Amino acid sequence: MPTWSLAPSRRSLLRDGAPAFLLADTTWAAFSGPTDEEWTDYLVRRRRQGFTGLLISVLPIEHDRSEGGLSPYVVRDGRLDLDGGDAEYWPRAERMLQEAVEHGFTPMLVLLWNNFVPATWGAGLTPELVLDEQQTLDHVRGAVERFARFAPIWIVSGDDDLDSEVALARYSLAAAEVRRLAPDALVTWHSTPTARMPEAVADGELLDLHGLQPGHNQEWDTLPRDLVRHYAAFSVPRPIINLEPCYEGLGRFAGRARHSREDVRRASWTGVVAGAAAGLGYGAHGVWSWHRRGSAFTAENVHGMPFPFSVAMEFPGADDVGFLRRVVEGEVLFDLDEAADLLVDEPSGAVVGRAGDRVAVYAPESFALTLRLDPAAVVAVRVYDLDARRIDAAQCTPVEHDGAPGIRLEQTEFAGDALFVIDLGRSTP
Repeated sequence: MPTWSLAPSRRSLLRDGAPAFLLADTTWAAFSGPTDEEWTDYLVRRRRQGFTGLLISVLPIEHDRSEGGLSPYVVRDGRLDLDGGDAEYWPRAERMLQEAVEHGFTPMLVLLWNNFVPATWGAGLTPELVLDEQQTLDHVRGAVERFARFAPIWIVSGDDDLDSEVALARYSLAAAEVRRLAPDALVTWHSTPTARMPEAVADGELLDLHGLQPGHNQEWDTLPRDLVRHYAAFSVPRPIINLEPCYEGLGRFAGRARHSREDVRRASWTGVVAGAAAGLGYGAHGVWSWHRRGSAFTAENVHGMPFPFSVAMEFPGADDVGFLRRVVEGEVLFDLDEAADLLVDEPSGAVVGRAGDRVAVYAPESFALTLRLDPAAVVAVRVYDLDARRIDAAQCTPVEHDGAPGIRLEQTEFAGDALFVIDLGRSTP
């Protein structure tokens, strides 16, 4: 089965010892929703599209869930009984992960969605689900015992604000237990778009990589860059993954629109070029909750009704992010850092990153861009038409800006977003 580890740079990841981009599909409700046949069809489909990871919540997300499915627990007299639910839940989960790793996927398992942790916003919605300290340890130990053989990446928290000392202490307790029981496993945390991880946690021993959630609302297009800036500024270098950009088909702005494949591409590429180049999570609204036609959905007023999972599985954005992975790996863009100083100010939201002698420019719109690069240092320029998923002919012109030499990436001759890749001579500062 595939295993992931940190690259020597501590900024990117290795898959079975070789540089690789971790592309994960979001299927939070996997253990509750799919039939055996649906799960097999899903795995085959996502493998063909280039996915290598699966984002799964070990426990159901009650406040954000499609109706139906299995549950491992029940509430008795106001207290959660973790062993009182469907007896088939855990054996079935193990079978599903066994099949997933046989197809080449790495499970990325959230241990504690915030509902199960005290002093969180989710605990306020579902107080009957909050685990005490001993229940938390028992749950973590049970999960590691069942699932460690599948070489998962462990995600300690789920959708948390990271602003409560009580909650941070509980997540830290869980992370320390994972460290004790599975010392070679990679560990990360999952947070809300408004969360900013405290320095003590970010630079501490209880995580290996940063997992960001830019999310689905008003700042969905700029948060991928802004969050990367926050986490890249910490003292300890770590790989950064955009775990949750906007989900394709998910409702936003109080029901005025749904996120499109174009939105997903913009959020995904913005994060990658800004420095979240170790991996990406993708979500389709209906797959993540394994929604069935005619079922109720507990967060319809927030996200809009999901599409049936069989419909959402065919959304084109999944192929777009599969292409993203191929480009990142083919162009060797794993160690990108944002290089905003190279870009002459412009209003479209373009982002520039640099990894050694290679510069990547994400252009969300088809406009000419000026870069502060010496034309004499430019060896080659390539451009990718991201909507058509193909390489195109790039046009690059020497210019002068503020008395210094520069280059102008001419407007593409396709209407849509683009990725420019520029090779520089090795002597370029």
